Amino acid sequence: MHHDVTPPSFTVNRTDVIRNRVQQAIRPEAVALSVFGSVAALAMLVLVGQGLAQLVSRSAPDTAVLRALGATQAQAALAAALTGLVAVLGGVALAVAGAVAVSPLAPVGPVRRYDPDRGIAADGLVLGVGATMLSLALIGLLAVLAVRSVRPRDSGAGVGSSAVARAAAAAGLPAAAVVGTRNAFEPGSGGRAVPVRSALLGSIAAVTAVVTTVVFSASLGGLTAHPDRYGWNWDLVIQAESGYGAFAPGVMKKLIADDPAVAGWSEFGFAQLPVDGTVVPALGLRRDLGSVQPPTTSGHALSGADQIELGTVTLRELGKKVGDRVRIGIPPYTRTAVISGTVTLPSFGVGATDHPGLGHGAMVPQVTLQAAMGQATGRPGASESLPVLPSAVAIDLAPGTTGAQRAAVVGRIVSANPDGTPGGSYELSHARASAVVNTEQMGGQPLALAVGLAAAAVLSLALTVLSLVRRRRRELALLKAFGMTRGQVAGAIAWQTTLTLLIAVVIGGPLGIACGRLAWRAFAGSLGVVPVVEVPVAALVLGLAALVLAGNLLAALPAAVAARTRPGAGPRAE
Repeated sequence: MHHDVTPPSFTVNRTDVIRNRVQQAIRPEAVALSVFGSVAALAMLVLVGQGLAQLVSRSAPDTAVLRALGATQAQAALAAALTGLVAVLGGVALAVAGAVAVSPLAPVGPVRRYDPDRGIAADGLVLGVGATMLSLALIGLLAVLAVRSVRPRDSGAGVGSSAVARAAAAAGLPAAAVVGTRNAFEPGSGGRAVPVRSALLGSIAAVTAVVTTVVFSASLGGLTAHPDRYGWNWDLVIQAESGYGAFAPGVMKKLIADDPAVAGWSEFGFAQLPVDGTVVPALGLRRDLGSVQPPTTSGHALSGADQIELGTVTLRELGKKVGDRVRIGIPPYTRTAVISGTVTLPSFGVGATDHPGLGHGAMVPQVTLQAAMGQATGRPGASESLPVLPSAVAIDLAPGTTGAQRAAVVGRIVSANPDGTPGGSYELSHARASAVVNTEQMGGQPLALAVGLAAAAVLSLALTVLSLVRRRRRELALLKAFGMTRGQVAGAIAWQTTLTLLIAVVIGGPLGIACGRLAWRAFAGSLGVVPVVEVPVAALVLGLAALVLAGNLLAALPAAVAARTRPGAGPRAE
């Protein structure tokens, strides 16, 4: 008399699966932020080195006097480094204070909502180790610069003209262009020496870092904007009972066959498949029309019953490579399969279980999956596992299909109850992996970093130009005494700034694109997505042009100072 009573049900969750899923979800965002942070750190290290070089060069006259009074080379180097040492220690202290001040902004992404304490936080170990490593790196760089500044040089060192400046003069360029070219490449000597080479190197490093960040960020945005890159390589999916149900044999073909709105379709089944002793969530593929399937990222797609494709993470965890053989299935139904390639698997399957996802899982032909699970007939036999009959269908719609036609296809399939349970089949909306959702929520952080690096590079170059104007007042005065106008002097400063930035763009642009491509391909490979690199050429051209323009605007002040130099100021000072 209790036949009508609904049996009790409950959900069982494996904590190890949940933990692995959480780590998989947040790891890409953490890796991306680490990449951006590393790029910024390298660029800022070069720019800071440029600033230290200027501080050391300013002490050149004083160290020369110390050497003349009998100070050793080590003593003179220590004296030259003292100003820079104060700057390094002060800068590191400010960096630590800044890190603590912005700590309420962390963590970023969806995990922020679960953070029990979003206030100011200071991890003494992390801050202490980080500050120590940064201090040692900068002090080491400062020591090298100080030693080089007091090293004895040949009498003619640093006074020869550069080949580029000679070429500019030989080409008959205007006097302002020749002087600007000379200032961009020749550091000078003695107390008038200016670290123009380090300024050029810093500008190249900054442009490289900016372009690398932009390319990486654009590729990241392309991933979230193109579902096929994270495995959703079709127009719609209809699933039965969260993967626990199964379509009746042949019913899907009757519902879809001869529909002009359908260009191709495949059916998917799911199971937990042992691969070389490791249980892996697997997708069984049965192509019914066309080649509707997850995208293959390396090797080749499945072409035989004895082949298997693996996610990149699973392939790495198994210690295998494309072309190797693995044993798949449960005893006594195990068989050998060849790894034909790697595949970007969609993030769906049997609900509340470990299902395929980005980089995680395997894909085999449906008949192979059934045979390996002891269900060659499509029904549970010797195996006690769930049936692995197709429980999802992926459909490609014909080009030009309207929204009404699409809705008609979905309505016809769902209303037919292909799994035999009323309401058990439904359209599955885009099942985006949590890793993709998390990376999308980084928003404008990469762009903000790129803008910050560009601003630092331009400001550093402007300070270098200003230092050159102050130290070469005598030369500027002589140039004006020989007939150069104020406009020509200002033009020489503008030419130096533009030339430095153009060289940085010409070298740093392609180098940044190459670094961005390498970084994105490595990131995409670790994530398991299709590694499509996007290079926003128009945006890069406009951005780099804006960088050159901003550099000239900031250099307007040094140019004005140079233009106001009086012709007799330098000789009278002598």
